[in-house]
Amino acid sequence: MPTFDLRPADYGKRAVAYIIDVLYVWVPATAGVIVAVVMVFPSQTRGIGVLLIVVSGGWFLLAGIWNDIVRQGTTGSTWGKERQSLALVDASTGETVGIGKALVRILAFWLFNTLTAGIFLIADLLMPAFSKRNQRIVDMLLNTLVVDTGPVSTTPDTFRVGSVSASSPISEFDDDPFS
Repeated sequence: MPTFDLRPADYGKRAVAYIIDVLYVWVPATAGVIVAVVMVFPSQTRGIGVLLIVVSGGWFLLAGIWNDIVRQGTTGSTWGKERQSLALVDASTGETVGIGKALVRILAFWLFNTLTAGIFLIADLLMPAFSKRNQRIVDMLLNTLVVDTGPVSTTPDTFRVGSVSASSPISEFDDDPFS
């Protein structure tokens, strides 16, 4: 298994990687369904339209499973994370998480999202902006970390003005709640 440095990924790079991953799965499936719906109505192309709907649904499931579970579990990167030089690793060892933990990560995310009617989705995706290690809630629960695998930048970050010395209400989210 590959091992990576434990340098937490920037929230902006994580957001771009997530958008790329969503587009990678949804755009082909949605385009296929739209074309299929147009083809279902004329009787000459009805069979091809139904076949295209099945293929689009298959793409949606298989691309999602392959990208989020198999690929991320074995290499540490989804298609979007690879383009942003990011990887999902075990927070204590720096090794890739494996297919099992990647599956549990996705299932936990969707379970909590379903139980809270989408509120968890918003909180989970915004949490890296407020945590010290830029971790999502699911990452904190499973002790995983998305790290930056790209070269270390020598240019100063112009968006960070300085560190805040006073305690803030958000500081309670900075530490691992399970340690």
